[in-house]
Amino acid sequence: MPIDRLVGTTTVIASKNILIVDVDGTLCPIKSRDQSYADLTPEPRIVAKLKTLADQGWRIVIQTARGMRTYDGNAGEIAINVAPVLLDWLRRHDIPFHELHVAKPWAGSNGFYIDDRAVRPREFLDNTFEGLEAICRRDRLAGEGEMQDS
Repeated sequence: MPIDRLVGTTTVIASKNILIVDVDGTLCPIKSRDQSYADLTPEPRIVAKLKTLADQGWRIVIQTARGMRTYDGNAGEIAINVAPVLLDWLRRHDIPFHELHVAKPWAGSNGFYIDDRAVRPREFLDNTFEGLEAICRRDRLAGEGEMQDS
């Protein structure tokens, strides 16, 4: 696999039915200091739903900040040292994916990702597509600093 496919420099060609999925805290638990990334157990409900959606034609893009702190944000080192372990883990656990993007900016230990198309792992599990759309619509800024009406 070319390195540009691993570090996220390509563009996503599909324009609908795309899932951008985080790894740590979403596909698997957050690793403790005494654990190895290779030994983490995937969250079976997330994997099952991803398989269903992949079968329905959804494009699944794995995007991770794993290694950003360890390698000081060096995408090349992350592609060499983190991506192979993650690729092996994804394949070993039969987790469907079409792309892997590493070097996602790390929000730090007390930061957040703010996005109008974001849903939490539990929301992903507990809602239909329409429910997820409603969550995003509800929380999206409508203009002039106002939130959308539910």
